[in-house]
Amino acid sequence: MATVRLQIPESQFVELVEQLSPAAKKAVLAMLVAELGLDADDLEFLVEYAEPFESWDLPDSWDEDDEAGMDRQQLLAAETFHYSYANYDNHLGIGNIRFDELMPDDVDTLEMAEQEGWDDAQLAQALDVEEEHVGHWRRSYQRAKSIVDAPTPAESFRRGVRYSIQDAVEDGLTEEQGVEDLVVQICYRAADLAYVLDVRGETLAEYSEELRKG
Repeated sequence: MATVRLQIPESQFVELVEQLSPAAKKAVLAMLVAELGLDADDLEFLVEYAEPFESWDLPDSWDEDDEAGMDRQQLLAAETFHYSYANYDNHLGIGNIRFDELMPDDVDTLEMAEQEGWDDAQLAQALDVEEEHVGHWRRSYQRAKSIVDAPTPAESFRRGVRYSIQDAVEDGLTEEQGVEDLVVQICYRAADLAYVLDVRGETLAEYSEELRKG
């Protein structure tokens, strides 16, 4: 059976909503969230006509924890596949299966391989990569875990910068372009630190003493 979509002015829609019971208003909200991916700001015009927002049972696709930034798996994916946190976060929830599912799934595979002691051939098959590249992905995941699981944001930043410098030295840090590339990588690390601090509701000044330690 074909679905007929009605095109009505927002004002008329609000008038219709006003006539609904609280339960029906919740159902309308859930439908909009699930179908359009709207957030709380987009739905403010409904809030004033329904029960207190905090008491609603929200659908799984919209969780208040969404405001808390990426979870550990997503942070590991960002680090493993060399994306800045803000860039990776911007790709989430918009239908991009690579960021929403594929890269986090690969992180899960790398974690399982580490825990269960898979050999290179088994991991290569699971990741669908050439066996010669497995070492690279093992190392990338190990670094990611070291950075993401650091005890503090300052230590996470310090470890990320250290890895960036080590890579630059391995590539031969002898020319001006190499120095500029390293500067860019350190700036990305600073941006990642800013992301983490913003999510945690903290300031850089809180970690000033730790960052100044030798």
